[in-house]
Amino acid sequence: MSLTKQLRQLLHAVRQRGMAPRTLCVHLAPHQLRAAVRQGQRLIDGSQQQIALANPGGHWQPAVDALHALLLQARGDAASAAAGAMSLAGLPLEVSLSSRWQQLAIVPWSDALLSEPAAHRFLQMQLAALYGDAALGWRIVADDAPYGHARAICGIDSALLQALTVLAEASGHPCHAIEPALGAALRWLPRISTGTGASARSAPGALALALAEPGRLTLAAITRGRISALHTQPSNADWSRELPQAWQRWLLRMPELAGIPRVTVINLAAPPAAALPQQFELADDLYGAAPATLIEAAA
Repeated sequence: MSLTKQLRQLLHAVRQRGMAPRTLCVHLAPHQLRAAVRQGQRLIDGSQQQIALANPGGHWQPAVDALHALLLQARGDAASAAAGAMSLAGLPLEVSLSSRWQQLAIVPWSDALLSEPAAHRFLQMQLAALYGDAALGWRIVADDAPYGHARAICGIDSALLQALTVLAEASGHPCHAIEPALGAALRWLPRISTGTGASARSAPGALALALAEPGRLTLAAITRGRISALHTQPSNADWSRELPQAWQRWLLRMPELAGIPRVTVINLAAPPAAALPQQFELADDLYGAAPATLIEAAA
């Protein structure tokens, strides 16, 4: 290929990145709100925000209230955009949720999945068996696994989902996604979603992801861009010491994952207290670093 043609292709790629729409990406958790603007796969420098929530009960309402305040501020920012400040007003919204407020599971194939309403009843009963009667009031979605294959499902409190949908609409932000943090990682980390990189070369079709959140570790196997296996467990603040043991215990139950040489780690908790073994690769922060401000939860 000629140098001129290479330069032309490079220029086209740069233009494409520049033309990618911007999106306001927000993570809601019991004790924090994280936000940043993305343009395609790229974080926009200076857009990162972090709000610490004094929320001892862990209910989702304080986080929704903090998001409301952020979107109200975004509307006010429109007036300062002419002065060169970046405005968040009207940006499409993508919300990822703490595992405290959504539950993931892998369910076996059933012929009930072939038609509604039998499919919904089947998925609802699968989550209820794991999480109790509270799951009967959840909104449940499933991935599009091929016929005969187990599939990943997600249950979210219907009231939380409604609150977020109404808030986004009232604030003038089209809501493009409300999803688990694992879902956001799959979309924002190209090596995970596309199966490229050293891990894919060593174990084609299988990758692994570890999500660290305050009080919880989630391990996921990724096959052809889909979550194909899950493990969750409680953790303490020193999650970096617990992760290698959690991975080894999971491998004892799922030896077919032993060929995965590297696990990508997404950290939404405290910084690692200890260096991670070489097998674990700490990914870039999904929302970027930002100083935290504190909001007291409403009584």
